[in-house]
Amino acid sequence: MWFLSEPPGHSLRKLIKVSHGGRIVGAGWVSFQPDGSISFGLSDRAYVSPHLCVRNSLWNAYNRIAIEYVIPSSPDALLAVQNPHFTFHPDAMFHLKSNKDRKAKNEAIFEGIADVGIVLHQEGEMPWIRAASSPVDQLSEPGKLRAPAIDTEDLLVQVPVVMNSASATVEIDFIRPENVVAHRNATTWEYAWGKVGLRIRIGLTAPQIATLSWFHSS
Repeated sequence: MWFLSEPPGHSLRKLIKVSHGGRIVGAGWVSFQPDGSISFGLSDRAYVSPHLCVRNSLWNAYNRIAIEYVIPSSPDALLAVQNPHFTFHPDAMFHLKSNKDRKAKNEAIFEGIADVGIVLHQEGEMPWIRAASSPVDQLSEPGKLRAPAIDTEDLLVQVPVVMNSASATVEIDFIRPENVVAHRNATTWEYAWGKVGLRIRIGLTAPQIATLSWFHSS
């Protein structure tokens, strides 16, 4: 059964890219680790809502999990995080750090516990991340890959010619592994990894500041 899966034992890397005006730029990435961990990161600075930045929070079967997609018009009330990356450590630990926090071994910006297996058993899926990139014309073209031996796939979306600019949106949810469909559609990718399945949706929206939101209790 799905909840008896073993750790994968290898790594995968998915690069979220956007094609616009003859350029292909990097918006973010998803990394799948041998121990079953999954990380998501944005390629530049992003803004997060301070009221989501809590530590040692617990979600369980009696605590509803919700998510909000914050699209502010101004970053004044938000917390800037450089190259944020959010990691799920199975079976239930989550944390958000910046590159600076990781290198300095500082405390996480956010830490929480949510038993993904229980949520998937009861609900079938669990929201995790909602993110938006900076305008694509402000993003850089990807540089040379680190650890090129890792199995890597580009998740590419195209900005229509009629749009002068846009921001990429990323929605990442946990789903049951047995519900994973290899080729859902042109903007949705699904993967089974260890005890969970992951669904990644990439879209486009009007240009905005980069933002990152994640699940919280409701």
